Amino acid sequence: MKIVASTWLAVLVLSLVTLQAAAETTSEAAFRAAKAWTVRVQVEMPTPFIEDEKGSYEGAGFVVDAKRGWILTNAHVAGHSPTILRIAFDDGRLIPAERVYVDPHLDMAVIAYQPEQLKEVPPEPTLACDSVPPVGHPVGAYGHPWGFRFTGTRGIASAVTPRFGADMLQTDAPINAGNSGGPLISLETEHVVGISTAKIADEEVEGLSFAVPMPFVCTILTLLKAGQDPSPPAARVEFAIDENDERTLVVANTRLETPGIDLRPEDEIVAVAGRAVTTPTQFVDAVRSHLDDLVLTVRRDGRETRVTGKIPAAPRIIERRGLWVDGALFAPGADFYGGILGDGEGIMVHHIEEASEAQSVGLAVYDAVERVNGRPVHSLEELEQMIVEATHKKRPIELMIIRFGDDPDRLFQYLRRYLSGENVSWVGGPPQ
Repeated sequence: MKIVASTWLAVLVLSLVTLQAAAETTSEAAFRAAKAWTVRVQVEMPTPFIEDEKGSYEGAGFVVDAKRGWILTNAHVAGHSPTILRIAFDDGRLIPAERVYVDPHLDMAVIAYQPEQLKEVPPEPTLACDSVPPVGHPVGAYGHPWGFRFTGTRGIASAVTPRFGADMLQTDAPINAGNSGGPLISLETEHVVGISTAKIADEEVEGLSFAVPMPFVCTILTLLKAGQDPSPPAARVEFAIDENDERTLVVANTRLETPGIDLRPEDEIVAVAGRAVTTPTQFVDAVRSHLDDLVLTVRRDGRETRVTGKIPAAPRIIERRGLWVDGALFAPGADFYGGILGDGEGIMVHHIEEASEAQSVGLAVYDAVERVNGRPVHSLEELEQMIVEATHKKRPIELMIIRFGDDPDRLFQYLRRYLSGENVSWVGGPPQ
């Protein structure tokens, strides 16, 4: 019996060693392949909108279409604002790039370089467009954590869970600053299963990192390659959160400005164009390609019914514009206060330049513009026209602003602030 037991133990140890060696070999192959199509993304943010911060930083990305020069990365890497982008492969040479598409819902972006700037055409990874890896599946994150170039870490797929406003692929593979935008790779198939996005940064938390699942990304890539707008719907539909985490889409509130779409609170959305949906991310993913021919299957009062209509696409981030006035960046921002700013775009302050006139008079980020020289303002074009009129009459620019606070007894207050209007320019290009 001792001989049998010893033999069995030896076989077990040998098997474990063999499996470990195979796993290490697979990891090496996956990371070696990734080095050829992973890039470093260098970003300069001179004039940020409210979602971004001024300055320089780095992230990662990876090639998805070598002929077009397309690279996938995060939206928070590419920026929601006009940026100066450069990318570098493992040879270290920086080449310029530009934003093609930015999706804030999924925190993903497509940027592009000119393929002729490279001596050789880089390879493309295989994308896992059809499914997400099961729990326990070995994965690896590849990128540039904390300035370390072309670095790989490994872990497992832990779950698909809602985080940062969307369904995310959870993993315990370490994802640090500099990994953002890089590939999360299956160490079994070498396919890219997600875009590394973020981790929970807390001393009491370990092994909680997240990536954008590739099936949702592939929907956007497919639409882009077909010349279609992959933007999410502009219509606001808010869903109730179930305490039991049941995967259902029960409508809590709607602010549908499109006539003809009869969607009501307490409706349960079952399917979009015949495709079953159970999460808000699945809903948005399905609607992207059916904005003009939306067909919803809805369960209402215990019976299924059809809801049809059209929904406009959300404005594209790369087409976003702002008006720079005396060191303050003004841009639309109604959504930040849930529509409380009223009709129209709702203009608010997105950025204040240090040591500027705007800072000296006490303007602050998140200030919402109620009136200019006593008149309501609903768009950047109106704001520019009011400034032109005031400066022509040699009058100061009187801004009546709404400043929101944390005081429960005083949600907001009205303040007057004055600018000279001497330095006015467009950010993101003037209106067409």
